[in-house]
Order: sequence, then structure tokens, then C-alpha cells
Amino acid sequence: MASNPAPNSTEPVLVVRDLSVTYRTPAGPVRAVNGVSFSLRPGERLGLVGESGSGKTTTALSLMRLLQTSAVIEGGQVLLGGVDLLQLSEEDMREARFAEIALIPQGAMNSLNPMMKVGEQLRDTIRAHRAGSNAKATADTDARIQRALESVELRATVVNSYPHELSGGMKQRVCIAMGILLNPKVIIADEPTSALDVVVQRQVMETLRKVQEALGAAVILVGHDMGLMAQFVDRIGVMYGGKLAEVGPVRGIIKDPLHPYAQLLIKSLPNLETKENFRGIPGLTPSLLNPPSGCMFHPRCPQAMPRCATDVPALVEIKTDRWVSCLLYEGSPS
Repeated sequence: MASNPAPNSTEPVLVVRDLSVTYRTPAGPVRAVNGVSFSLRPGERLGLVGESGSGKTTTALSLMRLLQTSAVIEGGQVLLGGVDLLQLSEEDMREARFAEIALIPQGAMNSLNPMMKVGEQLRDTIRAHRAGSNAKATADTDARIQRALESVELRATVVNSYPHELSGGMKQRVCIAMGILLNPKVIIADEPTSALDVVVQRQVMETLRKVQEALGAAVILVGHDMGLMAQFVDRIGVMYGGKLAEVGPVRGIIKDPLHPYAQLLIKSLPNLETKENFRGIPGLTPSLLNPPSGCMFHPRCPQAMPRCATDVPALVEIKTDRWVSCLLYEGSPS
């Protein structure tokens, strides 16, 4: 794709171009991410949404180069500050993690080492991802850790606790503190509230918002919760079958979705105002082992045309900051 779906008013901090990822399986190759492109401005919050298997998490982990050994990044660029992360050596990429681009993972309990106290895990993050850092805990390191914990509204005494001694919300805040320790330019949050109750979810997301704004970092939020997305992100990328179906401002997509899949996705959400019957999206998600020809969504699409079964739509800007991958809009002015 020649350009990226983001406004040009500010130079992007992150540019992803034609990213493609394939998993090698005994049954054959599975293309989990297929030509994904987007840009992210400094301080911007972008949400990636879609059904399970749409490629959201694989896209996020690709940016960090933290994929399973069975996954291969087959093409594309991930430009962070003009540097292609996909071309870095393993050592340089290890140093870039947390210092330039950080991950707040899904499931804090599975991400934290149950055998180590929180403080030691935070110190390890600094040692492992900062070139030339002292192997011993210094006063500067401890002060940085204390500031990070305070920024996520945790007491300094948490450093002496093991993960199992903390609540789910506190563990997730520790993961946020770990993500911001080295002041990254981009923070990736992969469903950071999926295991939390709704009250704690709101608290954790508000904490993430505060620390992100304080750092001036950009955020990519991966998730299913459209309500959470509507409250937190500036733009949304709707993914389907490893591709971006639509990208645009969150309010625009929720109020006036353009891609047929995005339309059905929004209609499937409960609406207390109109009190319509709950409607799911008909059909099943596509098999990425044997994907349909043409448009990935055409077998489920109520607006499908005969050529949708053969022609692959490109992601194009049909109006300012609204990018859609659908043959219905082919030839629309940008």
C-alpha cells in the first residue's frame, strides 16, 4: 500500500507497512496477518478490534518481535522513529523493548514471575533492556521504580511483595509500571483488563491513560470491548481475517461504520436506547488455513457482489481519515 491510514498533521512515531505473518503448522501455513499497514502519531491511542482469530494480537506481538517460534514475519516494515525494528539484531531489539516500545500483556498473573518479588522483577526489566546498566540495584534505579509505582497509584512497599500477594488490579498496575519504566515512545496493551471486574477495569484504564499522557507516548490497545475502546482510544482499526477492514476515528466508526463487517460488528452491540433484539454476526470466521478467495468477508457479507468472490479489495482512504477495504467503495473520492 502506498500510504498509511493516519492524518498527516503530525509526523508519525510508528509506521507499519504491509506487515505479513505466517504460522507454520502441521496442516500447512496459516497467514495470520496479511498486508497490515497503519501509522500512529505521538500521544495517539489506536484500538485494534475484531473477532477472535482476526490477527489483532499477532499484529501487536509482531511489533515487539515476541511471536512464537512457529511464526514467521514474511514481509513488511515496522518503523519506529525511522528505524525498522524488523531489521534489528536480536541484541538491539532486546534493548529496544521497554526503552522504545513496551508491552502490557494480557493476564498479569501469567506475565509476572511468581517466585520473584515485584521490586526485583522491575529491576530486571531495567537491567535487561538498558544498555550499560549496572548489574546492581542503584539509588537511581530504585528511585525510578518508586516513581513508576507511584504513577500507577501503588505504594512503594509493593516492591517487597510477591505477585500472589497482590489483587488482580494491583498486578495489572505492576505490569503498567513495568511498561513505562524506561519511558517508551509506544505502549502496546494487549487486552489489559480481560481478567478484571468492570470497576477495576475502569480504574486500570484510567491509570493507563494518566501515565500515557504524562509520558506523551502513543498506545495501541488490543481488545474486544467496544465500550472500552469508545472511552479510551482516538482511532479504531477493525480487523478481519488478518487484514484491516476499516480504520478511522472512534466516534465516526461507532456512529457511521462503512465496511459491512464493521456495520454488523456495531449492530451486534447491546443498545439500551433503541432496545433492539440482540443480533450476532451470521456465519463463521474464515479458516486462515484455507481462506476464501477474493474478499475475506464475502461469504458472510449481506452486501456481497459476484466480484467479491474473486477480487481482493485494497485499503483506501475514501474520505478524510476514513480507510475502508471494500469493493463497494471502489472509485470513491478520497
